Amino acid sequence: MEQTLKQRAVRSGNWVFASHISSQVIRLGGNLILTRLLVPEMFGIMSIVSVLLAGVGMFSDLGIFQNIIQSKRSDERSYIDTAWTMQILRGVFITVILLIVAITLYDLKDSGLFDEASVYAASELPWAIAAMSLTALIAGFNSINLALLNRDLKLKEIAFIEICSQVFGLVAMTLLAFIYANIWALVIGTILSSFVKMLLSHLSSFGEMNRIKWDVSAAKEIFHFGKWVFGASIFTFFAGQGDRLILGGLVTPEELGVYTIAFFLATAFRNIVRKIMSSVFYPVLSEVVKTRPKELQTIYYKIRFKVDVVVMLAVGVLASSGRVIIDLLYDDRYIEAGWMFEYLSLSTVFVGITMAGTCFLALGDSKSIMKLTAASSIALFITVPIAHVFFGIEGAVLAIALNSLVELPIIFSMMNRYQLLDWKKEIQFFPLFFVSYVIGYLTLSFLGLYDG
Repeated sequence: MEQTLKQRAVRSGNWVFASHISSQVIRLGGNLILTRLLVPEMFGIMSIVSVLLAGVGMFSDLGIFQNIIQSKRSDERSYIDTAWTMQILRGVFITVILLIVAITLYDLKDSGLFDEASVYAASELPWAIAAMSLTALIAGFNSINLALLNRDLKLKEIAFIEICSQVFGLVAMTLLAFIYANIWALVIGTILSSFVKMLLSHLSSFGEMNRIKWDVSAAKEIFHFGKWVFGASIFTFFAGQGDRLILGGLVTPEELGVYTIAFFLATAFRNIVRKIMSSVFYPVLSEVVKTRPKELQTIYYKIRFKVDVVVMLAVGVLASSGRVIIDLLYDDRYIEAGWMFEYLSLSTVFVGITMAGTCFLALGDSKSIMKLTAASSIALFITVPIAHVFFGIEGAVLAIALNSLVELPIIFSMMNRYQLLDWKKEIQFFPLFFVSYVIGYLTLSFLGLYDG
């Protein structure tokens, strides 16, 4: 049994890694093309649109996806169809809320409430939000088979859907940007990508077609599990997207566009690790909790060993080479993204420790996840504005990069409560980060590439 689970996890992890690397390469290639076809403020405006879309989505998150992976009823047809029905209703709700937000922003645009130089005063913003609301409606009709495939660690199929939809959307964006050179290239390309993903998710080879159904007991179970996920999702939004919400009111669209580029590059590796955590490690740990709960700590730290070694080595290199990478990839308009890249890379140092959240979720403790995200989001909204007042944009970006520190005492307390904590294994690989940083710095200096 253990060997079978291990084989499935390794195979699935390889697929997630390969697909996410492919996805990041595609995004980077598209990013390099689009930054030459569009001006920086377009990316600043779109970052706010994306944040609002993600925010409304998280504010209505019922934990349907996570519940299907964890629930013992996830093989029941009535349960699956009820979950799909709830997902559709959620998509409609998100779309309506975003349309209301767009209308409100349009009405407030000339009120003087926003600084004319800020992103929120941009004339394109309300229209882009209204159009992008369609992506939520489309996503509501995504097949629940995506969650079932993830539960069973059949991630090859999910990778196929993700890559196909991404490539289609990017091609559309590039063609439209070349022809029209405006923000609608990004908006329309994203909508088309969502539509392709929805269609592909319903392929018959991935499972039975979903149907509209309402099973009261299934709905109650999803709501019961999801009540803490709902709270956690709200705070996750503020912790993960709040940086752009805050900066949107403090900097110009051009500056936010530059920050968005730095954020995308600096967090690309972190996103790969987190994707593997949610897509592979969470189902694996959930199965361990169901079948062999006494082995949870051992298996958790076996996974952490590999994660920590890779993370510490990679982050040291990234933190020492951000300016060089930006200088090689982008033109002079994005030069300030270099030091931002290096600062933001530091946030990945703590990603291994925050993997404890997958343990808590596998144990059915979604309440602890809410506590973690609440602490992180509150700290972000307190420290970033203060840091900006005293130290400008550099202080704000550094506060964003180090925000995960506030989660660590809570994580260690929760791990200790579940008798999972091993202090030696938590800290043993931190020296690798410093060694990797020094090696990266010295190598770039020797090559004459580092001038900072």
